[in-house]
Amino acid sequence: MAATATETRVTEVTGPGSSDFDALVGVWQAEDAERDPGDPVTPASEIAVELFQTPPHLFHRSWLATQHGEPVGAAWIEQERDGTNDATLELFVMTLAAHRRQGVGRALARVALDALMAEGGTAVLGAARDETGAAFCRALGLSHRQEERCSRLLIAHMDDDQQQAWIDDGPTHAPGYRLEGWVGVCPDEWAEPLARALDAMIDAPLDDLDWQVQPLTVERLLQRERFWAAKGGDTVTTLALAPDGEPAGASQIVVSRDRPQVAEQGDTGVVAAHRGHRLGRWLKAANLRRARDHAPAIEAVQTYNAESNPHMLAINVEMGFRPYIAYGVWQGPAEAARASL
Repeated sequence: MAATATETRVTEVTGPGSSDFDALVGVWQAEDAERDPGDPVTPASEIAVELFQTPPHLFHRSWLATQHGEPVGAAWIEQERDGTNDATLELFVMTLAAHRRQGVGRALARVALDALMAEGGTAVLGAARDETGAAFCRALGLSHRQEERCSRLLIAHMDDDQQQAWIDDGPTHAPGYRLEGWVGVCPDEWAEPLARALDAMIDAPLDDLDWQVQPLTVERLLQRERFWAAKGGDTVTTLALAPDGEPAGASQIVVSRDRPQVAEQGDTGVVAAHRGHRLGRWLKAANLRRARDHAPAIEAVQTYNAESNPHMLAINVEMGFRPYIAYGVWQGPAEAARASL
């Protein structure tokens, strides 16, 4: 199935192993190079898993835009099928720099929004890192709902003495607590405690987003970590246990085996009943140490936080994270967005 708009042709990409998929990878990698100059680009094998080998609770469709047979952009939608947020789908649109302001994004959005609504979507969610992206979101009738900060910690600039102190002082501020940790998909014995610990994320600020964070089940946790592993990621986890053995908090980092230079900070959360013991600092420092021991090639760690989350931002800034990219998160009715095109 294809749709046309002026000279732009939009074709659905249904799997790896085709020329359309190879062209989509080229667009994706060009976006990587523009957004993160100097970083390794996402390998084709990872993109294939991301789009076409998702766990049961995630659904993706993707498209390639061409002009005169040459790739000029790509788009995909993501639906989280959790029984609560199914009607809100995320829309990603990328246009190669040389082909912007030629209607490519609009052509992609037309087809993607039709597919989004066919999958039961009534709301569309997107993110923009610059004014061009924000203007596109406004043109679709979306409204700004949250400001998110992408930060990076450069290992070469990190204060190792500070981090060691956070580890050494952990038992002093949290007497009786202990840490357990591992690399890889969570072992069965720790899956239930880890899922309960990561449920601390359920009260993370959402500002004006129409989204309900769902409790993390053991099944969903393991599906997510196996998905990361299939994409080439090693999940590094540290779990905090209270004196009575109850899960108190956790922190995770995902390190790519193909491109370990930039590791991705996953969730860090402390269960409400166990806050006030500086567990967040202890967890983050201990888990980063575990990640660096596992993958000495790490040069930076990247993390995302809502600007309305001052507590976690303060820990990250104190740790050495510095702002890298600011994202605006936008949301609005899918039908109105489609009508605007």
